[in-house]
Amino acid sequence: SRMKKIVCFDSDFYDRPVIKLIIDKYNLNEIEATRRFILSENHDLLEDAENGMMCYPAHAIFDMWEAKQATGDPRNSINIKGF
Repeated sequence: SRMKKIVCFDSDFYDRPVIKLIIDKYNLNEIEATRRFILSENHDLLEDAENGMMCYPAHAIFDMWEAKQATGDPRNSINIKGF
């Protein structure tokens, strides 16, 4: 079945602060940080309206992205346990 995607401006609302966190922590340029987040499994999960990730704050989405990079599983994020 096809996922129900969120509206693009809703995605952009979350993309910008998460990408800024990636830029700040990893000292990447905006293009590289954007590429890494937009092409990530976490971004796919964020775009799927049925996952409910839109209720997560940007720092939690960033932490899930980081956990995925480090461990291969976004559920290893310490922030996800609080939601």
